[in-house]
Amino acid sequence: MVTIPVALAGAVLLYFLIHQVINSEIDELLSSELKQVQENLDRHPPDTRGLLNWDHNLQITPAKTASLQQPVFTDTTLFDALENKVVSVRMLRAVHAVGKHYYAIRLHQPYLEFQEIAQYLSIGIALCFMALFAILLFIGTLIFRRVLRPFYAIIAQLRHYRIDQQTALTLPASDVDEFSLLSQSITEMTQQAAHRYSQQQQFTDTTSHELQTPLSVLSTDLDLLQQSAGLSEADSQRIHRAQKTIRRLSSMNQSLLLLTKIDNQQFVQVEPVDIGRLIDELTDTLGDYAASKHMRFVRSDEHTHVITINRQLAFILVSNLIQNAIRHGRSGSSITITSGAKTYAISNQAEPLPFAHEDLFHRFVRNPALAQSTGLGLAIVKEIADQSGLGIDYAYSALAGEHTFTVTFP
Repeated sequence: MVTIPVALAGAVLLYFLIHQVINSEIDELLSSELKQVQENLDRHPPDTRGLLNWDHNLQITPAKTASLQQPVFTDTTLFDALENKVVSVRMLRAVHAVGKHYYAIRLHQPYLEFQEIAQYLSIGIALCFMALFAILLFIGTLIFRRVLRPFYAIIAQLRHYRIDQQTALTLPASDVDEFSLLSQSITEMTQQAAHRYSQQQQFTDTTSHELQTPLSVLSTDLDLLQQSAGLSEADSQRIHRAQKTIRRLSSMNQSLLLLTKIDNQQFVQVEPVDIGRLIDELTDTLGDYAASKHMRFVRSDEHTHVITINRQLAFILVSNLIQNAIRHGRSGSSITITSGAKTYAISNQAEPLPFAHEDLFHRFVRNPALAQSTGLGLAIVKEIADQSGLGIDYAYSALAGEHTFTVTFP
């Protein structure tokens, strides 16, 4: 885009430069002709000097005095009888003395042909410059793209690379040493990161499994201890608090184990799942839980959604959302479940979030008022949605005091 203005400016500048050169050449030509005319005036006798006006570009007239000490060049216009129009000319005026007689000499040269030459030269050179620039730009772009092709291939693979997919990154070879070094460095870095990620996942998986057994033993022992005779009220309350803590630890451990399995993509088997029927099952199963808080379900299923997903993951996703609505919902309120063209929305009435809504799907983010909450339920929902190609969004209406989670299907 910058080329055109530059070329136009260059053409204008070139035109004026050529015009100056032409002026200089015309001045030399007129000066040479003036010298010839002066020599002719010196050679011819006075009675024949009137015959010197043979050229239509030359005019000699008697003058009384030498009004011009030096020849004067001017730009003016004259009527050209041959062209039958007014033309621009370069004029030279001088006074020449022959003895006691003075003669006024006027020589002029039309600009027309020279101006056309200047214009054609300027336009031609400008067009050649633009064409040359376009050719160089085209060749440069081809070379640039060819040289950077391995770089763009590296960028494309990095965009689609996911460390949790445990897929080796294969980068293209390149004749450019810098790109080869870049590919080698990125490959080594991703291999190290994938190895560390795998070790971390194995550690989490192993730790969760190992913790589950002692937690179960502790829970069983506390149950037996609570049934023992002779316990004081204070001891019974301590045991009850310990049981609640163990149950929370066990729930957290199971959630972490589930997240690890999801990250490791262990839920690979998929099948068509009717989300509406799945919600029917869960509202029936969780009906007693909702009734304990005097809450009820309000359904508005206008659309049927059958999606291809792992059934267990679909069950966990919907179950976590409904349990979240019951757990945090206001006692005596309703839980509204609505289906759209490509969505399912679950709404409940509750207090505003005690933290930023951007942190809602992060791990271990929970309401401090609920001691038994692990802060992992919605993180599991987000992980399942991401791996299953679903969308999950949250909205809050301050006017209605209503929280809404919307699942969007592909």
